[in-house]
Amino acid sequence: MVFSFLDHREYLRGWYEWKKIATRGFSYRSFARKAGFSSMSFLRDVMEGRRNISEESVEKFLSAIGLVEDAADYFRELVKYNRESDPDRKAQWFRKLLLLQARREFSPVRQAQAKYYSDWVHVVVREAAGLGRFGGDPEKIGASMRPAVPAQEVAESLRLLKELGMLEKSKDGTYRPSTPRIVPGDVDASLVRNIKRQMLLHAVDRLEGGPAPDTQVSSVTLAVSRHRLQKLNDQLRQFRLDLLADTATDDGPLEQVVQVNFQLIPFLRAADE
Repeated sequence: MVFSFLDHREYLRGWYEWKKIATRGFSYRSFARKAGFSSMSFLRDVMEGRRNISEESVEKFLSAIGLVEDAADYFRELVKYNRESDPDRKAQWFRKLLLLQARREFSPVRQAQAKYYSDWVHVVVREAAGLGRFGGDPEKIGASMRPAVPAQEVAESLRLLKELGMLEKSKDGTYRPSTPRIVPGDVDASLVRNIKRQMLLHAVDRLEGGPAPDTQVSSVTLAVSRHRLQKLNDQLRQFRLDLLADTATDDGPLEQVVQVNFQLIPFLRAADE
């Protein structure tokens, strides 16, 4: 698994040894032919540190090895990280590697867990249950929620989350999430829309309550090209994933549960409609 490596040469050495065992007749020559390299020893030269991988060569390696999506992105960043000599830029590449590693820990919510999206209380309770200051006490959790939720309702939510495999209960009565971060999986899209609506209504209530030092509600209205609109959508999706990954590696004491909303809403019909 490429995500466990911080040296692309070490990964390639391990991959090559595995490939030789798994595929009869595999060799440097067959790799070069599949990747489109003229030199049959290029892979060996890279693994032994005699040659570097150029950006163009990286794509050939990915195709020959069969890495796709996040794994391919990780290998690209890994090559940049190993190639970088400037300490500050190297630290930036290292952070990107950590984010990609953290994204592997995302757990999709399946249809069997769809009840999780039936009420905003379940979403908040799952995150709050593991905070040390509550000790797994439903009354303390409910009293701290904004708006407050009765202890019995919190207790029912804790039982449901445990049944769904989304919380684990320790012998001392405390809880911890079964996975650091969850994302929608194959659940009915209408359920996900419903929970988003509930969260947006909470945001509206908070906005009407006046400014608060720990709350930020901001917006901007822009005229953009169709190309830029698509780019904005892509940037929001990427930022959401990066935010999930970045907070999954939070090494400080967890104290708060927050909801971060993203809305990109076109106000005009398309010109060709």
